[in-house]
Amino acid sequence: MNQANDASKKSPRTFQCRDQLWETFEGMARELECSIDYLINEAMKQYARQRSYGGAGAAPPPSRTPFPGQPMAEPAPPPPAQRQPLPPTAPAVPMARPQPPPPAHAPPPVHAPPPAPPPAHTAPPARLPPPPAAPAQRLPPPPPPGGRPGAAPPPPPPGRPGGPPPLPRSSMPPPPPPPAMPAPLPPMTAPTQPNVLTALYQGERTPVNKEKFIIGRGRQTSDLTIKDPNVSRQHAMIEFQNGVYYMVDLGSTNGVEFHGQRVTRKAIAEGDLFRICDHEVLFTYR
Repeated sequence: MNQANDASKKSPRTFQCRDQLWETFEGMARELECSIDYLINEAMKQYARQRSYGGAGAAPPPSRTPFPGQPMAEPAPPPPAQRQPLPPTAPAVPMARPQPPPPAHAPPPVHAPPPAPPPAHTAPPARLPPPPAAPAQRLPPPPPPGGRPGAAPPPPPPGRPGGPPPLPRSSMPPPPPPPAMPAPLPPMTAPTQPNVLTALYQGERTPVNKEKFIIGRGRQTSDLTIKDPNVSRQHAMIEFQNGVYYMVDLGSTNGVEFHGQRVTRKAIAEGDLFRICDHEVLFTYR
């Protein structure tokens, strides 16, 4: 009991601490809704446990979430599993090679019958004289169909003279014409690059090579710096959109003037002169 009271006993201590570290602990105490003394005691306890100090009677680590920036203790890796020996395998038995079947007995040769003897030469029969031919009788030509004897034959059908009659036309439609080849596409040309805009201020040329080019008094926050207390830190902006440069007022106090009129957004053309307070900025694409 006395040992537990000694372990939980607290006494005021004095130590030197960095201001940034103390501010960090103050912020953590506000977020966790606890005191700085509790955070410092927990940090010292965790550090002592990581260094294996505190003896066997030290309390186990709390189940709370570790502080921001504090590494979590990794669990000890499990012991390697022992590999079980494989059972002995039986020796491979060589497979018997199948024997080819014995050749079948060839059938006995079939003897062809002997050729028949040639027939005996016999004398050709005697030719008898032909009977006398009967006198030919001339028959009259048959009459033409549908006409009387002696009428002229009907004219041949129209067509090639002496040629066969024309064949009947087929009822099938003619084959469709072959599909037309698509017209070749025009050669692709590379897109033209827009001309680079240049700002002329006090004899110096400044290329506008950004999509958002800032003009203002701040040296670190502007691309074109105008040293004048009447100029805002970010007074105006040159915006590149859809291939066109625009002069945009960023809500400045004194505004941007073009030809004596205040503008909030205007496309920039060749030779445009804008006035910012008492300073003139000329823009050109050449």
